[in-house]
Amino acid sequence: MRGYDRRHRLQRGRKVRTFVQQKDSDIAAQIAGEAGLTAQTEDSRVVHDYVLQAGQSDLAFLQERARRIEYEVSVDDKTLSFRPVANAASEIMTLTLNDDLLEFYPRLSAVGQVSEVEVRGWNVKDKQEIIGQARAGAEVSKMGGRQTGAALANSAFGAAVGLISRQPLATQAEADQLAKARFNRGVLELIEGEGACRGRTDLRAGAVIRIDGLGQRFSGPYYVVSANHGYTPHQGYLTRFTVRRNAT
Repeated sequence: MRGYDRRHRLQRGRKVRTFVQQKDSDIAAQIAGEAGLTAQTEDSRVVHDYVLQAGQSDLAFLQERARRIEYEVSVDDKTLSFRPVANAASEIMTLTLNDDLLEFYPRLSAVGQVSEVEVRGWNVKDKQEIIGQARAGAEVSKMGGRQTGAALANSAFGAAVGLISRQPLATQAEADQLAKARFNRGVLELIEGEGACRGRTDLRAGAVIRIDGLGQRFSGPYYVVSANHGYTPHQGYLTRFTVRRNAT
């Protein structure tokens, strides 16, 4: 069985328009209202002089704005949420290997991990370069671990800077926000895993779960990226999921 949530309303047609003197969270609230949805947003703080929606559906545009600042877009019934990626949230359940967790395949990789992210842009109005930086300590959470991907890579290979340039930036606050978002997105890719458990209707993308029985390195909290619920006559009701974690 397949179905759509009310995000389908945001995919009808493409628009060209400009949002002036608004925060991304304000834009999300406006678009939600236009689609007949209630907005549940977390203040994104930075006010933009203008933001262009350039021939995009409302959903594609919102997802682009969310990804830029490490937010996520979701819809539950008639409520549209626009909030930071919640990998610091409380765990909603515990899955234990060889009990309710049937299989789990984690992968740890320090490839692409950097000790610092630097965002460089140009302020056209003031004719000045703007530089935003984020480094170890800017993590939203260490998710129960001792070392994040940035710290592990730094101790093993030395310091490395992830440079993001040619960004349209208007303020220092915007540069700092973008740097922190890119840094947290990167460290959250330290550990990625795929697993299957006995069917759990409450296991959904955007939640944090705890996985036990994997040893000291891999046991702990994980952020759920996706969840697929299925039923077969042979296996019954199973939930397959993918997760990420930023520390070990």
